Amino acid sequence: MNVSVFGLGYVGCVTGACLAKAGHRVIGVELQPEKVAIINAGAAPFVEPGLSDLIAEQVKAGRLTATGDASEAIRESQISLVCVGTPSLPTGQLDVAAIENVCRQIGRAIGERQVPHTVVIRSTVLPGTPERFAALIAESGGDGGRGTVVAVNPEFLREGSALNDFWHPPFTVIGAARSSDAELIAELYRTIDAPLFLTEPATALMVKYASNLFHATKIVFANEIARIAKVLDVDSHRVMEIFCHDTKLNISPAYLRPGYAYGGSCLPKDLQAITALAREKHVPVPLLERLQESNRQQIELGVQAVLDTGKSTIGVLGFSFKPNTDDLRQSPHVALVETLIGKGKTVRIFDPNIRFGRLMGANRRFIDAAIPHVVEFLVDRIEDVLDTCECIVVANRDPSFAPVVDAVGDGQVIVDLVGITPSRPKGDRYRGLGW
Repeated sequence: MNVSVFGLGYVGCVTGACLAKAGHRVIGVELQPEKVAIINAGAAPFVEPGLSDLIAEQVKAGRLTATGDASEAIRESQISLVCVGTPSLPTGQLDVAAIENVCRQIGRAIGERQVPHTVVIRSTVLPGTPERFAALIAESGGDGGRGTVVAVNPEFLREGSALNDFWHPPFTVIGAARSSDAELIAELYRTIDAPLFLTEPATALMVKYASNLFHATKIVFANEIARIAKVLDVDSHRVMEIFCHDTKLNISPAYLRPGYAYGGSCLPKDLQAITALAREKHVPVPLLERLQESNRQQIELGVQAVLDTGKSTIGVLGFSFKPNTDDLRQSPHVALVETLIGKGKTVRIFDPNIRFGRLMGANRRFIDAAIPHVVEFLVDRIEDVLDTCECIVVANRDPSFAPVVDAVGDGQVIVDLVGITPSRPKGDRYRGLGW
């Protein structure tokens, strides 16, 4: 394919050189003449292992050139990748002025050709912004190319290992309004052996942010563990080395599914113990300290989602903190029910694992302290909830609750706190907590 790459900084140079290596003909566009000259001379304008040799090879083969002329680039290509920088403003917001400038250039160039063109935003931008860029392209003359497409293709390149990251990515994600447009862009990566996800633009961009924010969280988490370990004279590197060998829970998809708050006898207790120790030892651990507050806010969001339905009779499916247990200790659903009762709601609870007479020990003491009269709200059959309640709250992921989403009647509302099933009715009959 004939491809133009706008912006020959870190992402643009790596992307352009690798696409040329994959057999495409690439023309790079850059405002700085010195960068154009360096690339056309067969070198990289910055240090990245292997990049200069790759650029030299592709320039010599005639598959990679650079120019300062946007019109020439559009004329010589069918797809344009926008790879310019998006630095932070003093407010913390993204500075997208460079992308807007490139979109104006592309719009004018498309208008000169009067033919459709595919524009792919590879720069890191927030969901919702590609629509602004599409409007800019159209206003600048891009309307002349009826059928011009604006899509997104976020990059996952790390400085120092960018070439290897390009050839061996965790996945390739392309966001476009139409699947046919995404499939055209996917042709650029046909030689890449990696999972390919074709989705809508907002989802593709959010994947990029979710990835980077998780990376930042992992770094801060490891450093806070190290701070605590040091004051206890524990080898933090050895701790994390062993920690990372757990690929069932620690390094895995486990717990990374959006849903309700955590609970149970372990996580709240251990978090409180370690943060209390950190305070005692004067060790700052702001990430760990804020986990409990964020978890509390998730419970409040769940309560508000139920109250927003305006219904007065509430049926709660699931009372223990997770399926296949009768453990109610620190269950977020206990806090949910307690608050709804305090708001004057009529509440009925069904949990196949909860039989009040069988609760004992710390489990019984916890529920007696939180909701001593909970037995009044427990029902024996799920039908006792479905037949009498206006609002049905799916509170844990017991698989037996999944069919309920499609079984609600007229006037009933499902509030799904856990994402129990991909089958989600349209309209006001179904409301998810974070989806």
